[in-house]
Amino acid sequence: MAPDRKPHSGSPTAVAVVGAGYIADFHLEVLCATPGVHVVAVCDVDRARAQAMAQAHGIEGVATDLADLPAMGVQVVHLCVPPDLHVPLTRKVLELGMGAYVEKPLALNAADAAELQQLSQSTGQPLGVNHNNVFHPSFRRLVRRLEAGEIGTLSHVRVALSVPVAQLDAQKYDHWMFRAERNIVFEQAVHPLSQIHHLIGAPERVEATILSTRELNPGQRFHERWVVAGQGERGSVEIYLHFGAPFTRCTLEVFGSDGSLEADLFHDQLASERKVKWLDFWNSYLAGARRGRQLRGDARRVLTNWMRFTLGIGPRKDAFFVGMHDSIQAFHASLRGGPAYLSGPQEAVEVTQWCDALGEGLPTAPAPAPEFPESGPAREGEILVLGGSGFIGTRVVTRLLERGRHVTCAVRRLRDLPPEVVEPALDGRLRLVQTSLGDTAGMARALDGIQTCVHLATGGGDSWEAIQKVMVTGSREVTRQCVDAGVRRLIYVSSVAALYNGPEGPADIDDATPQDPRIDEREMYSRGKAYAERAVRDAALNSKLEVIIARPGVVVGDGTPMQHTGLGLWARDNHCVGWGKGDRHLALVWVDDVAEALVRAAVLEGDALAGKDINLCANVPLTARDVVEELARHTGRDLHFHPRSLYLSQLMEIGKWLVKKAGRRPGVTFPSFRDLKSRGLARPYKSDLSRSVLDWKPLEDRETFLEKAIRVYR
Repeated sequence: MAPDRKPHSGSPTAVAVVGAGYIADFHLEVLCATPGVHVVAVCDVDRARAQAMAQAHGIEGVATDLADLPAMGVQVVHLCVPPDLHVPLTRKVLELGMGAYVEKPLALNAADAAELQQLSQSTGQPLGVNHNNVFHPSFRRLVRRLEAGEIGTLSHVRVALSVPVAQLDAQKYDHWMFRAERNIVFEQAVHPLSQIHHLIGAPERVEATILSTRELNPGQRFHERWVVAGQGERGSVEIYLHFGAPFTRCTLEVFGSDGSLEADLFHDQLASERKVKWLDFWNSYLAGARRGRQLRGDARRVLTNWMRFTLGIGPRKDAFFVGMHDSIQAFHASLRGGPAYLSGPQEAVEVTQWCDALGEGLPTAPAPAPEFPESGPAREGEILVLGGSGFIGTRVVTRLLERGRHVTCAVRRLRDLPPEVVEPALDGRLRLVQTSLGDTAGMARALDGIQTCVHLATGGGDSWEAIQKVMVTGSREVTRQCVDAGVRRLIYVSSVAALYNGPEGPADIDDATPQDPRIDEREMYSRGKAYAERAVRDAALNSKLEVIIARPGVVVGDGTPMQHTGLGLWARDNHCVGWGKGDRHLALVWVDDVAEALVRAAVLEGDALAGKDINLCANVPLTARDVVEELARHTGRDLHFHPRSLYLSQLMEIGKWLVKKAGRRPGVTFPSFRDLKSRGLARPYKSDLSRSVLDWKPLEDRETFLEKAIRVYR
């Protein structure tokens, strides 16, 4: 029998956060400012991640196992882990005698959710679920006005959730939401479903129709658009869902006997219409005027809150944060004698029933991973491609195989691989090794017997520390392992971003042009590439390893988002602000041509490129404005290119910097004009070595380039 560790109103509730990922940061920010709560520890299987997050929030305790938390005095655990771990970890938390506050969804089926509800009752431990959209500020205002009787008796709810999905654009198809066909319901649709449940109760009848489906990888289907009709205990509902939409629209409208209320959840606005005594012609005018007045008031409130927070004179009040804040604080207030929490165990079970109803008939498990043959030893002349399942890498692998070369592809996961990798791996032409840059033993296995390594897996990060760890240190370690394994040639794929291309730079930038001498003034990606090049060179020094640094230009083609940052700053996905006037020819290059150059370098006889840097840029007569206008013509999208002086852009960046400094934002650095000038690509690039030594002939005819590299988005 677990000891009674329930919170009491007389002393602070001891809390631990489990899972040191993105969402845990929000929990900790709120918890550390919640009265009556003391955060005792951060727990994660990766101790280093747990320590980093604990340190960032001033928390002393760190753990790697749930079983360690009771001895630390923990009473309530916040579970911020992937959804497929919610049930087993919640069960363990409750059995250990601690309460659980779980990120949505509680479970992936209603039966498991009901089991956890019963376990909460039998152990006497509190259980809540973070259905934060129930606490969305505009939704709460709608509920209050509905409960006040403003529109009479509720009869129907209408919802539209049309949202972009960043992981789709980035082709990160290994994310949990894509692993099984019904997962998207529990990842995204659970937000409006929790609100619908709050309004009309548990589902009684639901009909879901899938309007469109796409195949992400062979056998991996993703359902993009849905329409749903349903009946709840207290009313009916219709729902439109579009996951991966180019335009965001999140609305919830309730119809009553005497009026309607509509919440715009994206803009945090609320408008209503009610019956009045006037004739129709005057009522129509008043209805529009009232709606405009309500929307203007909400718009001013949102803007004022943003300005106050940005200037450091007010708290953060954006809708997402307020929903998270109020949800977490309401749960802890309920533990200390406050009102019952709105998303308790029974509510969580019924929300899961709604999710089940939408996903009925869809597979609950991921498509089985292909059974690849054992990798075996490297073959004669084997070429290893790191990052071979990526945008450029798949094309490198395909072209090497077409030349009859023996190829090994190192991959982090055997699931969700593109067909260019799966098919040759299944028939034995491609050797697969499961490993990653940080896996010393796995990389040693992948490099054993390798003749040439093409290194495309440089990664990235949101901080300079992450860039250093993955891009710089990772590349250094790969180089050292290549030296130890006796690899003959390493081709490190960098970027022209490591060079300086401002208006006062050299007239032409050729293969011998050195790195930007003031690279530390540049943004993180450019800096990371430059430092990684140095790390590779240093690690290969005094060895027999032949290093080639390849620097592609603005790589375009099927498989990368059309909103390429080489064109400009995409203020919205249809508005591109130029790095200057947009009247200079860009250093464009077709992705297939980059792959061809890398393949030629990999199979090159002799050492003509040993120790050399090679630019991979075509001379295509296209400007940023040209490309955006062409995209607009052939996609049907309302795309716009906005030329802007670099000086004006810098002035605006300084303005944003001043506002952030006034608001005492941490980690704010003065905007680099040097980086902005370099993004303008003022000077042409020459690629003489690749043309002469590799006989590289990139696509440069304007019309053909547009057809193969730009119009693919139509």
